[in-house]
This record gives sequence, C-alpha cells and structure tokens, in this order.
Amino acid sequence: MHSSNIINLSPSDDLNKYIKKQGPCVLDFSATWCGPCQRLSPILHSAAEKYKFTLVIIDVDQNKNISQQYGISGIPHVYLYIDGKLKIEFTGFDQNKLSEMIKLAASKVNKFSGKGVSVGGSENKRKEYNTDMTNIPNEPPDNDDCYHIKFKFNNDEFERRFLGNNTIGQMKAFVRKKVNAGNISIFSPFPRKVYDDDNVTIEKSGLAKREMLNVSLK
Repeated sequence: MHSSNIINLSPSDDLNKYIKKQGPCVLDFSATWCGPCQRLSPILHSAAEKYKFTLVIIDVDQNKNISQQYGISGIPHVYLYIDGKLKIEFTGFDQNKLSEMIKLAASKVNKFSGKGVSVGGSENKRKEYNTDMTNIPNEPPDNDDCYHIKFKFNNDEFERRFLGNNTIGQMKAFVRKKVNAGNISIFSPFPRKVYDDDNVTIEKSGLAKREMLNVSLK
C-alpha cells in the first residue's frame, strides 16, 4: 500500500494538480520492463516516504499521451518541480543527479513543514533539536584569530566566523539552524574528512583558518 504522497498516475488523472501543489513534486516516467527504472524506483519510494515529498509514478505504457506531451524518449526520466517550477531533470540512472534531487526536495519539504527533515517524529527529538539551537556561539569580530568557514548545502553557500575554542558541536548547531535540519553531516571534500566529534574544538580539529565544508543530510 502506497503512502498518500506517492501516486501511481492513471490516464484520467490531472498531473498538473500535483505539480502545482506547494512544495516539491517528483515525476518518475518509467516502465515495468525497464531495468534502470526498477533500480531507481525503490530509491525514490524510500526517499518520498522518509521526507514526505510528492512522488508521481507515470507508467509510459499506460500514460502515452502525457508521455508524448513531455517528449519522453528515454526512461527513467525524472523531474523535480518545486511550487510548480522545474528545478532538476535527468534521464537514466544518474546517481549524482538523483542524490542532488533528493537532497533538494527534502530541504524544501523541511522549509514548508517548519521541522527538521530528520527530526520529525518524537517529541523528545524535537526538544533535543530546539535545545541544540541555544548552543550556537556568538559570531566574533573579524580578526586574525577567526576561522572563516564557508558551507555549501545543495546549491546554497553561506559563511560564518568562529573562534578556535568553539567546538565542532557548536559549529554544527549553527549549520542545523541555517539549513533547518536536525541530522546533518559536515565534511571537507578533498581529501574527504568528516567532522563528527562534537566535543573537539575547531582549533584542534585540523580546520584551516579559511575552509570550505560541504553539508549533507543524513
């Protein structure tokens, strides 16, 4: 049984009513005989169930008219709409594009719901998330002792100054509030290093005075 946010489109359905809804809507043009489609399908299902974005599954054999309207020539063909506007489109099992799309969709669901993407559920987790917000240090004046950390999350970038005695946990608290998500991972891309020890100070973590870090949702 599908969740209410996962729709198997029938020829009589109005696709636009899903696309134009507030928040993210993913269209999955696919077929039961398509191998890459069957690899992609459970990943999209799992993500839609976890993050609660709308997923519309469109079997190209059963929905030939709408497939022709969209000019579908290869499958799987995936679209991400947010508030009725096309944000991401790709054909085939493209792992990079798929990850990018799921992260963006999850972050937009989060903004509309007003909750952290991974927090949801229990009241205790929401309390922990709210308490964590009080752990954010004041931003120090710009001087030679500061660490200038730039963060990249999906297509957004933001920057913040920290002191060397601020902890990784305090840095993550700032990022959680900025991206409005409870369960995040912060890492440097080259070479990849994950900063997951909240008790270590920034000075002792090995971060440079000017650093670019990536942020992803767990």
